[in-house]
Amino acid sequence: MAIDLDDEILQDFLVEAGEILELLSEQLIELEQAPEDADLLNAVFRGFHTVKGGAGFLALDSMVDCCHVCEDVFNVLRNNERAVSPGLMDCVLQGLDAVQVMFTEIQEGDEPTPATPELLAKLKVYSVAGDNEPDDDGAADTPPAENEVAESAAEPDAQNTESRDETDDDFDALLNAMDGKGESAADAAIDAGSVNSDDISDDEFESLLDDLHGKGKHSGGKPEEEKPAAAEVKAASGGDELMTDDEFDSILDQMHGKGKGPTADEDKVDEAKTKAPAKADDGNEMITDDEFDDILDQMHGKGKGPTAASDTKATAP
Repeated sequence: MAIDLDDEILQDFLVEAGEILELLSEQLIELEQAPEDADLLNAVFRGFHTVKGGAGFLALDSMVDCCHVCEDVFNVLRNNERAVSPGLMDCVLQGLDAVQVMFTEIQEGDEPTPATPELLAKLKVYSVAGDNEPDDDGAADTPPAENEVAESAAEPDAQNTESRDETDDDFDALLNAMDGKGESAADAAIDAGSVNSDDISDDEFESLLDDLHGKGKHSGGKPEEEKPAAAEVKAASGGDELMTDDEFDSILDQMHGKGKGPTADEDKVDEAKTKAPAKADDGNEMITDDEFDDILDQMHGKGKGPTAASDTKATAP
């Protein structure tokens, strides 16, 4: 299948991967002179890992397979589970050559040729902890002990975890370069998820009322504008049953509308207020609920006035 060379993502990959493969060639030569250099081992591991990630993004499976097994070899080396040997280095260099051939074929618009099964088999032998060497067919001369393989899989060390994080960052950087973005999709999702809202849904509000009053024992709707205002009147009175003239006027405004309260019986209101206890004349403008009900009876008739005072008490928390 031909490769679409007009694909901008593919072109970005070819630029980035080409630089990494060139650097890998130099690093492998240096590694032959310093086989125990931990930084160098980690760098080679990250190089194969990053190219593998970009190839996987473009569904270049042949390149993915070869890079993946080379990555596994260096994962074992950097965790001190195997030592660098001449045979291992020859095999890894062959693996890099195979990847570079695929890279050239992709540049020319051709489907990459997979690495030979024998080469992949040899690389897989070197990707297992131990000191066994593959034979000419790629099979291991001495299979590793089962307990060694189990321990290697069950005990990843801190260095391995940290390097995995670094390679993920490298791959994200490659994808960002390919997409022309400065932020990965994962980071954008995290940022979006971090935006909290202070609003609550109707279901959450109902649940809160159930917790406060008991299941099904509340009115079931969100409080209206007037209810908090009535509660504030009760709170402003200091917790007792008295209210000021201003609070009384405010209740009338809520009952009849601003400035629309009854005015014909103002003399009755004044007369009722003069009947308040002596302490009201001492500078305290508070009236009791009974006095308030008496005023309403005079304004509307006995038992016909709205029970605003009782509503005020009921709505107080």
